[in-house]
Amino acid sequence: MIILLCLIFSYASSLHAQEKQKTTLFLGIELIELDQNNFQNLGKDNHTFFLGASFGIDEKTSWGAHYTGMNVELSEAHLQEPSPAYGGDFTGVSGNLNVQRLYFDYYYNWDLHFLRVQPVVSFGLGYNNWRFHNRLVDEDYDLRTFSAGVSGRFRFTFFDYVFAEIPALDIFLHLHKNRPPEAFLGDAHIAFNDWFGVFNWIFIGCSIPL
Repeated sequence: MIILLCLIFSYASSLHAQEKQKTTLFLGIELIELDQNNFQNLGKDNHTFFLGASFGIDEKTSWGAHYTGMNVELSEAHLQEPSPAYGGDFTGVSGNLNVQRLYFDYYYNWDLHFLRVQPVVSFGLGYNNWRFHNRLVDEDYDLRTFSAGVSGRFRFTFFDYVFAEIPALDIFLHLHKNRPPEAFLGDAHIAFNDWFGVFNWIFIGCSIPL
């Protein structure tokens, strides 16, 4: 639906298109984290969003900032999949992931008529919270960390209004954590790294040239 609305807006705007402007607003959603619960139960307890702005420096470069917010449910089926962070038996375990990011961005621009390709490098601060509950043994896990991170991604913008960011790699260093990351919940082994973490995301959304 979001892509359809963006395409309609792009077509309508193109009828009176003017020269490309240097300032752009954008908003969108992240797909990989929503897929952790098969895009079910979307709402205040299961959502992602991504918003920000970029400002032209010259024809080839821009700077900007963006905010990313995620609060997603982690299904038992997802937690049972092979992963460096999850081992053992996650039967009966459900979870929640909350991620917040405030990053500054640097863009390099390649314009190919209907397609703009932008490698983007970002840095900033973040918050991470993983919560798990094992109903079989009635045990809980709650890890909260503040982090500093860097991000590298490629943005592909079609007709100035529809964009996808893939891949979007986020590497972060824990500045403070409320507990040791590694733990057992019954037979479930949670094995997050003590010092850093990595997310791989895919974003889609709308750009609004001003």
